[in-house]
Amino acid sequence: MMGSLPFPEIAPDSVLPCQLDDRLFGATRLQPEKRLQLAVLEDAVLTFHRCAKAETTRARNLLNEVKAWASSDDTSWPFAFQAICQSLNLDADYVRGGLLEWQRRHPPAVERKPFFRRNVGGDRHQVQEYPLKRSA
Repeated sequence: MMGSLPFPEIAPDSVLPCQLDDRLFGATRLQPEKRLQLAVLEDAVLTFHRCAKAETTRARNLLNEVKAWASSDDTSWPFAFQAICQSLNLDADYVRGGLLEWQRRHPPAVERKPFFRRNVGGDRHQVQEYPLKRSA
């Protein structure tokens, strides 16, 4: 699936949005369609970074979606991960490896499980979820 970085000792911790600029691709300005591809890639990296430590179901689903997109070798549409990397002259395996390395260095927080309490007031019984409170 995702390979390791060829030179892990010189690999950056992450790719910053400012690093995905026109300067990366030479002095010429990018064509509009390539700028859009770059924006899609940038959004995926930002989503990966934001959701890697999140505890919500929505964040985990977004993270899984980005992982599935980045691990695909599909090139049949212009916004497939592999097609974007080819179009922008990026090594797809290196980008994948960078994402995995970043995730390895920044493990997710331990998931807290809520406890449940029965509310027995009135005629109906109801189970309500209350998040656990952290003690300082």
